Amino acid sequence: MIIDIFAHHISARVSEMIAGGVYARHYRYPPQNADPQVRLALMDRYGIDVQAVSQTTPVLMGLSPDEAAAVCRASNDDNDALCRAYPDRFVNIGMVSLLDLDEALRELDRCVGGLGCRGITVSTNQEGRGLDDPAFRPFYKELVGYDLPLLLHPAHWGDYRLVDMDEGWRMMHVFGWPFDSTQAVWRLIMGGVIDEFPGLKVVVHHMGALLPYFEERIYSTFERHLKDRLPRHISEYWGNFYGDTAVDGTKAAYPCGYAFFGADRLVFGTDYPFGTESGEAYVRDNLSGVRAMGLPPEIEARVLSGNAARLLHLGS
Repeated sequence: MIIDIFAHHISARVSEMIAGGVYARHYRYPPQNADPQVRLALMDRYGIDVQAVSQTTPVLMGLSPDEAAAVCRASNDDNDALCRAYPDRFVNIGMVSLLDLDEALRELDRCVGGLGCRGITVSTNQEGRGLDDPAFRPFYKELVGYDLPLLLHPAHWGDYRLVDMDEGWRMMHVFGWPFDSTQAVWRLIMGGVIDEFPGLKVVVHHMGALLPYFEERIYSTFERHLKDRLPRHISEYWGNFYGDTAVDGTKAAYPCGYAFFGADRLVFGTDYPFGTESGEAYVRDNLSGVRAMGLPPEIEARVLSGNAARLLHLGS
């Protein structure tokens, strides 16, 4: 069995809502991703049994809190319609914006209680506000109470001309996003969120971004400068974090991510429908990247499905 925990669904309605905005100016995606038959045919071609469908949170960039909340509601409803039509093939991952916390809490409750969502996606920064902002604590409390994972999706950050999308040859997208995922994890740990909510489970898009590659640099800096800032060694916080395999087929990244996350915290993800060939390349190449590691069959099964099934409470 194969479960894709990070596959995106951009419905026709959401496409209309964000037309002309920041996201539409910078990112293209195949509109046929909204056709269930196109999606199912590709899944069947590569043996993907289930997609956990989520929205890509950069669609919220540049929107007001009210506009962002409206896009979240529409995305969650359209995901729900797809999941209800094909309950054996799709699982709903809700999306909320934390710019209006009261609305975020209402939408979280609606996602879980009304739409059957098995996880919630948020952006790695909320229009420049870090995820350790004390105002967001009620959101984590609710989510932990539901025992559902938090999926982090990167977005643009700050005003740094050298990595600007236009002046920096899309460096924000290629390198800025992994940095933003990394700072989100750093702030969740150093800002006390994990200590306050030790049951929080977080899936970090793109194989944990910079964390696996800089593990020893993290430890060196922690030992020299940050030991008194946490009640435990920073390595003891990794158990709250999972990495997905959406690294676009970069073969060397898979064993690095596996070495960091291990057999029980690495989950299969593709980032469909982005990439070339209308999203097919990411499905094919991420699957081949996992299989190229040559893991024992029982470990590969955990990465491809078992870990995601446990996180999302599939079958329960």
